[in-house]
Amino acid sequence: MGDVHGRLRDDLARHPAPPLGDLVQQSIVQGRRLRRQRRQAQFGAGGSALAMLLVIGLAAGPLGVGADDAGQPGGPNLGLPSGSVDTATPSPAEPPAGAPVGSEEGDNEERGDPFRPAPPRPSTTVIDTVRMGPGPDGDLLTTTPQGALELLTRLLPRGKTSGYANLQSSGTAPGMPYVQVYLDRGDGPGMLRLAISRDNLDGDPPLGTVELTEAPDDCVQNKVVTVHHRGGIRVDLMVSTCLVWDAKGTVPARPVLSVKEATEIAANPTWGTKLPAELVVTGAKNFPTLARSNG
Repeated sequence: MGDVHGRLRDDLARHPAPPLGDLVQQSIVQGRRLRRQRRQAQFGAGGSALAMLLVIGLAAGPLGVGADDAGQPGGPNLGLPSGSVDTATPSPAEPPAGAPVGSEEGDNEERGDPFRPAPPRPSTTVIDTVRMGPGPDGDLLTTTPQGALELLTRLLPRGKTSGYANLQSSGTAPGMPYVQVYLDRGDGPGMLRLAISRDNLDGDPPLGTVELTEAPDDCVQNKVVTVHHRGGIRVDLMVSTCLVWDAKGTVPARPVLSVKEATEIAANPTWGTKLPAELVVTGAKNFPTLARSNG
């Protein structure tokens, strides 16, 4: 046993131990090298995955765009097999059931938005039948715009009048008066227009028939009271909700007559294609420079 220990000591003496400091330094360097290799390996795997995601993202389009383009929540792939994108062009939108639809001739301005309701159309209803008194007698002259204004201003309720005009419109036949006046009853002026024309209906309506036409989107002819007179003559009295200032456009205004008041004026039996001579002569004096307008 002693010989064995002796031989081991002799062998160790012939092979001295390496310096401890070199072993520690080599271990540190080797550890750094192993950690760097592991990071590179991890980055390579993660980078490949990120590159794959970028490629998929570029093919699908920018974030948030797919949902709008496909017309469905969550992007273009929702509900489609294998993540495919439906690129079919959608059919034109149709208005929902029950939505107002304009006529073929009057809704050109509304065709751009099929979901936008068409403007209300004028509605005409018979509201009354009045008893017509006898027409004028004595000396009669052809009704002039000045004579019509003279009669109209006499029939109006008390107030200040202005804005007199002789209007031209395709709605009245040549020679038929169509006039305008402003009436201020203490709350500001309101516009009135009166036209005398021949009925364009098949057969004369019963004498004294009163009609009311309402056009909510037309401030000039917001309410029109029509009374049918003898000889196929009709008188239209328009109660406006605006003032017309030619090229300057319109200004909102309150209506200055009720439907009842307008009916009483339009139903006066003096109206016709001829008026008492006194009205025509006086009208020419009171309105010598009557303004003309295209209406």
